[in-house]
Amino acid sequence: MLSETDILQAVRQHIAERGEVSKVGLPVSGEITWYSLLEGTVVRCIETRTEDEQIHRGRLDLSGRPQYDRLGRHRLAPPQDLSVATTQKLVQRGSVKEESCPCGNGRVTCSRCQGRGDLPCAATTTCSDCRGIDACLRCDGTGHRTRKAPEEHQQAADERVTCKQCGAAEAACATCRGRGHVTCSTCRGRGTRECPNCDGAGTEPHKRCAGTGHTVTWTEGIINRQPRTEKIKWPESGLPYVARQHAREYGDWRKTFLTHKDSVPDSLAADFKALLKPRLKPRDGEIAREADLRYLPLARVVVPEHRHRVYYVYPGPTSLQVFILPSPQRTWQIAATVLGALAVLYLLSQLLS
Repeated sequence: MLSETDILQAVRQHIAERGEVSKVGLPVSGEITWYSLLEGTVVRCIETRTEDEQIHRGRLDLSGRPQYDRLGRHRLAPPQDLSVATTQKLVQRGSVKEESCPCGNGRVTCSRCQGRGDLPCAATTTCSDCRGIDACLRCDGTGHRTRKAPEEHQQAADERVTCKQCGAAEAACATCRGRGHVTCSTCRGRGTRECPNCDGAGTEPHKRCAGTGHTVTWTEGIINRQPRTEKIKWPESGLPYVARQHAREYGDWRKTFLTHKDSVPDSLAADFKALLKPRLKPRDGEIAREADLRYLPLARVVVPEHRHRVYYVYPGPTSLQVFILPSPQRTWQIAATVLGALAVLYLLSQLLS
């Protein structure tokens, strides 16, 4: 475990190695803030078990599927790879029922035509051109001339033909020839049309058996296992990115790999164990877990002699590593200086343009 004495000594040695003793002096005390860095992943296998009634339309051989008595007590081998999702379907023992459908051969009377094979259909339909209103200018489609010959219908006469009802020349609609209706294009005047549901057969496939005449029902149990990966990064904020990245590259991290069968080793640092325990707590439905984590203690040091600097100290492979960043106040000063210089350059460019 690092001590404050070790941390200050590392800072003093770093200043000396940089040749800054005469410039900034060697600190005798400092304000130290401790951080416990924790990184890695925790992969959990979350299992759910569901049961449902199933029906298959037709014949189906279920003898090859695994069976169970009570789904909650059914034992399943632990997963080999926690990162792979798996789904296993089982059959409850004694629940399979193979039955012949009451329909007999898979077909039932058509519900639309009631077995007739056809549907009623109007033999004629209203003329689409005259709409049955102006079928004939002399008889109105009745066959009896009730009107006089129009005196000023030369344009209409050019578009009309002899009426089949009353015989008036150039008075009838060219489409229906004075009748006001035309033969139905669907039934061609027969008065019936083929049932579209059964194609005229009078029967249709039975919905329950899908026309097979046979059904298989059973109780199905499904065991679903899904991986859940948690990325661990502690602390989540409060530490500059560049300081953390420097510690990632040059720090001597303590590593550990734990499964759900392992307890937290006593040899780990107390801070490390305190961070691990809540993150290794089992989740709902968890049946297995793997944690690949690493830990590094880090100290943030500010010394009275030069508060414009912040020292970050952490264990390295052979010795304590020291990384320097400007203090927040110095960062704002630098930013203000840069902005001021940019403003001066902008004003000069405007004056010279």
